Amino acid sequence: MAFSPADLPRPIAFVFSGGVSLGAVQVGMLRAVLESGNRPDHLLGSSAGALNAAFLAKDISIRRVEELGRIWRNLRKEDVFGRFTPRRLFHVVFRRISLASGEALERLIAAHAPLSYEGLQATLGVVATDYFTGKTEVFTSGDLRRHLLASVAIPVVFPPVTIGSVLYVDGSVSAHVPIVPAQRFGPRTLVVFDVGFACHIRECPCGFVDNALHAFSLMLHRQVTGLLSGLDPETTVLYLPAPCPQDVPAYDFSRGEALIRVGYDAASSFLARLDVTGPGVYGSPHSHGKEP
Repeated sequence: MAFSPADLPRPIAFVFSGGVSLGAVQVGMLRAVLESGNRPDHLLGSSAGALNAAFLAKDISIRRVEELGRIWRNLRKEDVFGRFTPRRLFHVVFRRISLASGEALERLIAAHAPLSYEGLQATLGVVATDYFTGKTEVFTSGDLRRHLLASVAIPVVFPPVTIGSVLYVDGSVSAHVPIVPAQRFGPRTLVVFDVGFACHIRECPCGFVDNALHAFSLMLHRQVTGLLSGLDPETTVLYLPAPCPQDVPAYDFSRGEALIRVGYDAASSFLARLDVTGPGVYGSPHSHGKEP
């Protein structure tokens, strides 16, 4: 039986994982899901997924996804991390600060993110992590761009972000795939945009930032194990497949077009075969058999 959006009970929440450069995969996934006729009531994301969710929330349409695709295709590492100079290295070593200042990331957010939570086409949740307690925070009102900066503040790579009296870091630290935080919206259906991880790279990372990002992505992938077991059994979950084998590491921003394409192909194939017969989990996280 062909999949129909009418098979999915509302409200529907789109849940976006982190993934650094692999966030481009979500662009292809989004196009496939929107083409199938799905439209979210809620959007929730961590890290790069929060940026994608916020961009989409302003105009939930294929045209908007195409605009998002153009951003990812043209994105370069320097647009996110700035330039890593010898002076910066001196400050990292002797002043114990982050590898990147965060200024380039602030400019990127200012150029593309909505100004506020007001007037969006779906409820938006931005996930960040309390730096001292590890508690997951979901922002739904206030300074959206500041919240996005906190959500992408990868520890060591970027400095923590102060909001009120609290220091926050990347949302993926506590909720890489924020399925559990999404429950606060009361969804009956979750569509999960998890980009997976670089399971098939053949070269070692080179440099401080690349090594930090690769190690971070491997640790975060382990969060997903057992994540679905605590959900309400009456919830319908569409867990979109991550492209596999994936040979693009999380620090490589030069292959946005390829990532978008494989994300679209994987999601389209999944939806074409999908037969929703009731509540339950359809699909699964990226894995290679039994992992300890």
